[in-house]
Amino acid sequence: MDAKDVMRTAVTTVTPETRVSTAHQWLTRRAARMRHLPVVTDAGTLVGILTDRDVRRTAASDAPPMAEHELLYLLDKLCVRDIMTPEVVTVQGTTPVAEAGQLFLQKKFGCLPVVRDNHTLEGILIMTDLLRAYTAQSEAERWVSVGSMMHTPVITAMPTMSLAEVQRVMRDSNIRHVPVVSGQRLVGIITDRDLREASPSPATTLTRGEIAYQMETTPVRTCMTTDVVWLAPGITMANAARELWQRAIGCLPIVEHGTLVGVVTDMDCLRAFLHTAHSAESRET
Repeated sequence: MDAKDVMRTAVTTVTPETRVSTAHQWLTRRAARMRHLPVVTDAGTLVGILTDRDVRRTAASDAPPMAEHELLYLLDKLCVRDIMTPEVVTVQGTTPVAEAGQLFLQKKFGCLPVVRDNHTLEGILIMTDLLRAYTAQSEAERWVSVGSMMHTPVITAMPTMSLAEVQRVMRDSNIRHVPVVSGQRLVGIITDRDLREASPSPATTLTRGEIAYQMETTPVRTCMTTDVVWLAPGITMANAARELWQRAIGCLPIVEHGTLVGVVTDMDCLRAFLHTAHSAESRET
């Protein structure tokens, strides 16, 4: 199976001359659920990539007294080429899916653009595409259990913690999902997307300092997801992968006898599949 068999061809792109404020609006649209925007010329040649993290990093450098709508005015003065990443790792349509998966693991990418020989954009691969392909083509019974690959101990939050505290935990630990517990009992989960959606809209007249105060005084319980999808340690990683891509989520808490004991992510499922596929190849040879 090659990249062209599982890639997405309907790709939202921007040009180097696109205003950062416009890209920001694309990335923060709740219905879009995008984190990456390939940057292409008018001829379709890939010249860079812009992520939501690039935009947040640019916005964070502005003065706290500035109102959010004033921040957008500043972002409107910047072009995508000013903050994009120009050195983009790509694959071609004929690249084996397993090879693309190794790149995701090695580089910790969120997406891989697929290009033609002339470097024009043909499509894009995201983690969900790989998980869907892997679960469809593999023998689930060969996959190891969730309990053998879950992350433990787990970084957690309490319902009374502030949104700002959780935001700092995510930044310092470089994670995007934090289970919320009461004692050891799982009561919710909060993601970086939840935090962004909890922030006021760009049209607000609040200053960035006032927004920061609001985040410091708002508890996690007000915007966490309480209907949490979780798995038991004995479930296979194949089933975990299927849950992740079907629900378009990136993390699954692992619960045993009512207690949170670990988490698995989409990267863990990718690693499990590649390990299983390698083991199967070794047995055949």
